[in-house]
Amino acid sequence: MLLAFEAEASKRPNILFIMSDDHASEAIGAYKSWLKNYVHTPMLDRLAAEGMRFTNVCCNNSICSPSRASIVTGQYSHITGALNLNCRLKPEDPSYIRELSQNGYDTCVVGKWHMQQFPRSVGNYAVTKGQGKYFNPTLHRPDGSQEKYEGYYADRYTDWALKWLKKRDDKKPFYLSLHFKGPHESFEYPERWAKLHEGRKIPEPPTLHEDVDASSPNLKAMHYSSMFDAKSPKPYYLKYEHDLVQKSDNPRERRSIAYQHMIRKFLRCVAAIDDNVKRVYEYLESEGILDNTLIIYTSDQGYWLGQHNMHDKRLILEESLKMPFIVRYPKEVKAGTVNDRLGMNIDFGPTMLDFAGVKVPEVMQGVSLRPLLRSEQPKNWRKAIFYAYYARAPMHWGIRTQNQKLINFPHTSEVEFYDLKKDPFETVNVAGQSDYRQSIEKHTDIMRQLMKEVGITREYLLKNMQNNREKPPLSGVKRKRPKNN
Repeated sequence: MLLAFEAEASKRPNILFIMSDDHASEAIGAYKSWLKNYVHTPMLDRLAAEGMRFTNVCCNNSICSPSRASIVTGQYSHITGALNLNCRLKPEDPSYIRELSQNGYDTCVVGKWHMQQFPRSVGNYAVTKGQGKYFNPTLHRPDGSQEKYEGYYADRYTDWALKWLKKRDDKKPFYLSLHFKGPHESFEYPERWAKLHEGRKIPEPPTLHEDVDASSPNLKAMHYSSMFDAKSPKPYYLKYEHDLVQKSDNPRERRSIAYQHMIRKFLRCVAAIDDNVKRVYEYLESEGILDNTLIIYTSDQGYWLGQHNMHDKRLILEESLKMPFIVRYPKEVKAGTVNDRLGMNIDFGPTMLDFAGVKVPEVMQGVSLRPLLRSEQPKNWRKAIFYAYYARAPMHWGIRTQNQKLINFPHTSEVEFYDLKKDPFETVNVAGQSDYRQSIEKHTDIMRQLMKEVGITREYLLKNMQNNREKPPLSGVKRKRPKNN
């Protein structure tokens, strides 16, 4: 006699969850940024054309390990305790992958896991320890063994994933996580993409040369990783100067040179990811199971591609906060649709469990995005997302509503406030403008209520942002950047 979940297997979708690291949505053609004619993402663009593309899905803490912990558990960073890199999940923490494993899914995780302990309660895995390498990666297995693979990481991860798919228990629906290392810095790429944009000048983002000291002294100006800023401890230009063909002593030229170097590497690295997404797509198609597979493509957070004179992530500003999120499932998701409602990384697990017909654990704080994927318009959908970043200066917290954003800091009563409808690139902090006083008060009230709902207090934020907090600049004295850590 078949178990209930076996009898229902044909009715439940397979799930393919593909996640890259630091893949800015601006570097996907379907997102139509200033790079749309320069990115090479035909497969990702096809997924978007055949499914739904979300434009306002956000992480709650824009740093790799904490975001991944939130995705697995469906909980905010202050609940998981994963506030910084090299975090570990507790055995009692919820896991949507464990729920799938316990409810009839054949489960596997391949690639970059990026938390201290390896996946728990997963049918199979082959994952890297920590960051892993771009070339000749080593994958660790449940039995404690490890094996080194020759070649480019994305190709080898995908080889492993395809091998597992071919040998899986086909009496069960499957869940497969395929986690790419790229395009995390240092954006390495395989030889086949070495000529992409060679000798070609790629357009610059409009805020590459923004004076962040003037526009945002408590947030942008305190970020560690600039393209070039003489005060920054991690300017991209100086970090990679030995690789640069052009040299300059002019700050503006240095930013432009650094940007051209970074963006070429980034786009080549992304092209190799797209290659391998295509390989898995074509396998599902050849097996006749493509349309019965819920395919999700995302990243653990966004990434600065030169905007505001930055690389890296961490801040609540749009390019770092927002994640690409593309879903293909033709049984419920209309092709070519775009959704601008507010979603979060804590929603990913509940969404997959919902499609799988598995009860979402009550301790998960996220909600299923399935109504949005069905193009429904829920009246009680979230009005704001809460964000907090703890790892290093500039530590901050705030909320993003549909069109505005309020940002607080632990070391000052000053706030930043952005009107995203009028200022989508967030170049003008309007906190000091009288016209926005009521909006700021309203957002302060929304944030207080939202903090109660998600279970966090101002005292918790101050305590956990205390040890490494930035000291405010002395009046009339030019701020010095902290030493690199």
